[in-house]
Amino acid sequence: MSLQSNLINIVLVETSHPGNIGSVARAMKTMGLSRLSLVNPRNFPSGEANALSGNATDVLENATVFSSIEEAIKDSTYVYATSSRNRTIQWPTLNSETAAATICDQSNNEKGVSILFGREDRGLTNEELQLANTHIEIPANPEYPVLNLAMSAQILCYEIFKASNNTEARDWHDYPEVDSANLQMLIDHFIETAVNIDVIHPDNPKKIISRIKRMFSRLHPDEMEASFLRGFLAAINKKIK
Repeated sequence: MSLQSNLINIVLVETSHPGNIGSVARAMKTMGLSRLSLVNPRNFPSGEANALSGNATDVLENATVFSSIEEAIKDSTYVYATSSRNRTIQWPTLNSETAAATICDQSNNEKGVSILFGREDRGLTNEELQLANTHIEIPANPEYPVLNLAMSAQILCYEIFKASNNTEARDWHDYPEVDSANLQMLIDHFIETAVNIDVIHPDNPKKIISRIKRMFSRLHPDEMEASFLRGFLAAINKKIK
């Protein structure tokens, strides 16, 4: 899945500490996001924000300042709000991973998305939360589910990055994996050699032969590895004759 990052709008509401703005900018850039909106920040622009942004000063330079959340989100089709508290009126809520996948789908369908992050000390008000279509919760230790602003932004930006990229394990084999017939020949050759040098007894009560078979089946060597091992075992058998 690709990512239409220009359609994903990170919105910080009334941020008190400029360093948090810089840290969020850094979190965004490391995960491929660049559109930052600030609603009534207490201190911005700021040298502290620049310092904590690392090399993400371009995100700060292109950030837009708004006087209201409504203005910041007016072009978005979908609005999400981060919240860690239970509210009196329940709202559609997704965890961060599921929300990120949905956000990627929406942006790739050319729909604008805004994600609201609240104040450091009290988050978003009930009225502000109700501006969102969906709330996002970041799973955390229920005994202490406390994440600061930059941490929350980093987690959600990472989930969006992960959802937009193929993070499945890549096939690292440079030779084809050995087929079943050749794997069984390798196993038999290994067991035969181990018996010949008296490392194991064919009637071993600890079922070591079964464990050897399981080990090779689990490792599943490639053709080059199997060929080397067969040659190695053949050399051992030649030496003991």
